[in-house]
Amino acid sequence: MKNLNIKPVNHGTTKADKNRYCGPAVISAITGMTTGEASRLIRHVSGRKAIRGSSVREVTDALTMCGIKSEYKSFGMKLGRSTGPTLAGWLKATVKERTADRVFLMIAGWHWQLIQGRRIVCGILGSPTSVRDKRVKRRARVANVYELHSTGAITTPTEAKKPKSVDTNRNHRSKAQSLAKKLGITIEIERWFSSDINKYENVYWIQYEGDFDYSENGIIDGHCSYDWQEVFWKLQEIEQHQQKKAA
Repeated sequence: MKNLNIKPVNHGTTKADKNRYCGPAVISAITGMTTGEASRLIRHVSGRKAIRGSSVREVTDALTMCGIKSEYKSFGMKLGRSTGPTLAGWLKATVKERTADRVFLMIAGWHWQLIQGRRIVCGILGSPTSVRDKRVKRRARVANVYELHSTGAITTPTEAKKPKSVDTNRNHRSKAQSLAKKLGITIEIERWFSSDINKYENVYWIQYEGDFDYSENGIIDGHCSYDWQEVFWKLQEIEQHQQKKAA
């Protein structure tokens, strides 16, 4: 099994990679995935559309999908949002248990954080730092603590990845443009507002010189098309007509 190690919170390089809340931050800091991916994973396990806070179940279920098990640990202390020890008190009481090869996930002061040995990381800190760092809220009450264990390779589930946008027009666009050039035909593109879908869309016009009108003579069904695939089909019909005429 892979040893777990806390690492800097990964916000990636694009807006889609980033989520600023603490739940996705701790998932990122233990798995290496971006906070955007962690947020998508929490949305998957929770069924929620937006992540601005995350429950214990949502974070631990998300970690399970990554190959990380969460084991509840109280160390004989009474934990709770109002009754639990302060973070400073918990750190003092667990000094022997907090070895460099153990990682603890906790909620303290309504905030998710990870502790490994004498280092701590969360969405506010950004990178692992000393538990004595002045930015650490040492007076926050510890509500929940879990020790994390890997169950195998740590992975980024498919559900965390942003679906790739697919340009269904792309292949037909290049084919249509190539065929239009071969036939000496121009494709003009206009932006029209469609009241049916309440937004603008592209409309494609097949333009050519000469007295013969392919539309009026039934070779193609009109000069106007609504996607590149339709344009390509019409150009193929024009090409076939020209080949028959030349034979």
